Parts: sequence; C-alpha cells; structure tokens
Amino acid sequence: MEPPVMDLVGFLLARIAEDTNATAGLAEDAGADGTAERVRADCAAKRKVVLACQAAAPDLRFLGARPSGLPDFPLPPKDLHQLAALTLALLATPYTEHPDFEQVWRP
Repeated sequence: MEPPVMDLVGFLLARIAEDTNATAGLAEDAGADGTAERVRADCAAKRKVVLACQAAAPDLRFLGARPSGLPDFPLPPKDLHQLAALTLALLATPYTEHPDFEQVWRP
C-alpha cells in the first residue's frame, strides 16, 4: 500500500514553518549579518519545491523499492513521479530524528 502523500508533504511543510518561525530569535541573536534572511529565503524555496513535488503526484512506493544493503544509495528515478518522491524524501532527511518522521520516507 502506498503511504499517503499528504503525510510527507504535511510533515515537510510543518518542519519548514517551524524553521521559518525559529528565524525570529535568530535575527535578534545574529544581528545584521543576514543569516535570518538567508534562512527565511531557504525556507521559502523549500516550501515551493515541496508544493511543486506535490503537484507532480509523487510515487512514494518508489521510496521503498531500494534493495536491502544499499541504505545510502537512492535508486535513480525513472519518471517525474519518482523524482518528486525522491526529492520530498531527500528534503525530509534533516528531520529523521523528529518523532513524526516515518521510516518509509527514507530515500
């Protein structure tokens, strides 16, 4: 059974929102070095990538298709739907320790 796309998309959008909100404190701590602005721009770009991948109807079954023994080598995508799934999975990798992260999302 294919995992629901909205779960991964929703998970990513929630993490991106958290990261965006965290820039408020960063702006105060970092002063005028531009770090907060770069983080906000990074979050905005990630949000657009996530939404573009969602629109491409990602095939999340692709994420579980890697042979065992190759955990660090994602399979090359064969079509737009697999590429969208792989992109979403790669964007989720910084959050693997989050309690809502699903192991099936590993690329």
